[in-house]
Amino acid sequence: MSRLSKTFAVIVLVLALAYYWLLVNAGPSGTPARTIDLSQLRTLAEKVPGKRPTALEYALVTSRSAPGAALAAGTGLRHVQTAAVVWRIKAPGGDIVVDSAMLPPDAKAMGFTAYDPKARRMVDTWMDKAALILFTHEHIDHVGGFLDHPRFRAIADKAVLSPDLLRGMTALWRDNARFLPAPRPLAPLQAIAPGVVLVQTPGHTPASQMIYVRLQNGREYLFAGDTASLAANFDLPTPRSRLLSDWMVEEDRPAVIGWLKGINALKARYSALVVIPSHDPEWLKGRAAADGFSRATP
Repeated sequence: MSRLSKTFAVIVLVLALAYYWLLVNAGPSGTPARTIDLSQLRTLAEKVPGKRPTALEYALVTSRSAPGAALAAGTGLRHVQTAAVVWRIKAPGGDIVVDSAMLPPDAKAMGFTAYDPKARRMVDTWMDKAALILFTHEHIDHVGGFLDHPRFRAIADKAVLSPDLLRGMTALWRDNARFLPAPRPLAPLQAIAPGVVLVQTPGHTPASQMIYVRLQNGREYLFAGDTASLAANFDLPTPRSRLLSDWMVEEDRPAVIGWLKGINALKARYSALVVIPSHDPEWLKGRAAADGFSRATP
């Protein structure tokens, strides 16, 4: 073999190893599953007096395509749609908004190529009228629309913030951050409204939390936040790629894997539980009718 051939072979091997490590490897292997106790969530969902929520609807504010392997390691380079999604939990005692997407400048900076201004205005109105505003974590694509809301002073106190969420939002250097409400200590499982429980799941970020919702009709949902960007993350299970989790948005990878294994085990035991990924518009479109939620019309 010539020296040039050997050099080429070494380059190919290095590239193959880099591809495997950054976009395929779902490790570390042997990470134990983290327990999510559905029976305890059901009990806590009844702790706050009042009628449980009646329905869920979502809005797609901005979207783009991305290699599937970036968001779910080992799933290949075929591009998938990803979106910033906002949810409204309709409830007799006052609606609850989950996450807030972001404004166009941040969307453009993050590579999002489509933006729906009508959906943005609709989400702003949701926050105007909501009783509570919740967040799955503190990244700009989840909290930016809240922090940059045109009537921020009128809605700020509706936000339920843990100390870690407050620190994360403050670190974004938005002027409105100085008007954020004081944080509240939250238990690992915290009932926050009738039928709604916060589940502390640090890993993707220190403030990451999932949100359990039980409707009046008995349907149950778990908002996974960015612990699971795509449904593939908990179905396989596989985390986001190392390219994202180790290099671009550093996270506690073993913790995330543990939570994904926990969700996978939970779904295997309770097949009717609907786990909602954070950035998977194609899954939302395909599952809405069967899983009892809907896309809102601006």
